[in-house]
Amino acid sequence: MKYKILSILCVLCLLTGCKVELPPQSAASSLPQTVSSSAVSSAQDESALSSVVSSQSMASSATSSSVSSKTNNTVASKPTSSKPAASPSSVASKAAAPAEQNKERSCALLISCSDILKKKDKFSADQLSIVPENGLVYEKSSISFQDGDTVFDLLVRETKANNIQMEYVASPVYQTNYIKGIDNIYEKSFGSNSGWMFAVNGKQPPVSSSSYKLKSGDKIQWLYVCGQ
Repeated sequence: MKYKILSILCVLCLLTGCKVELPPQSAASSLPQTVSSSAVSSAQDESALSSVVSSQSMASSATSSSVSSKTNNTVASKPTSSKPAASPSSVASKAAAPAEQNKERSCALLISCSDILKKKDKFSADQLSIVPENGLVYEKSSISFQDGDTVFDLLVRETKANNIQMEYVASPVYQTNYIKGIDNIYEKSFGSNSGWMFAVNGKQPPVSSSSYKLKSGDKIQWLYVCGQ
């Protein structure tokens, strides 16, 4: 009966042009429907967004897997370079080279005027006073030297180191050095042809003492020869 009265009033209002407000209960009943539809729409949007994000993540993961796979294939397919192993002979020769360079060079040196004593009856006591009793001025069996040293270099160094008097004359023209006296025993002091000469390994070289380069094991002799 109540709804019939309301229907009649609505019809009258439409005919007369009046506005009829619906009861608050009707307005309140429509509100949950609006909120519910908005919530459904929001839920659908979130679901769609989640699907998009999920699909993008899957695509990114697939791309990363593809790049990683290509990188691994590239690294695996890249040939590794290897240098050939050095042969034992080449290693031994390289090791021997520095040892050869550092090998100590040595020679022997003898300075003697014993030839004077062999003919001492021909000389005065004053002359013989400067001659050693055994005729030996200096002797050493092992002397180190540097590569390129000459017989003359060795004589200068050893006489100076042992305080033995030595005098020589340099000849720039011939690039030689002539030994005039050793241990105060000079040329022509025991005869007109007397003087100092040198020998290497028992033989007189065809070059001057300034030109003869020492070799390891050489036996150098400086001998005073009377020449009478």
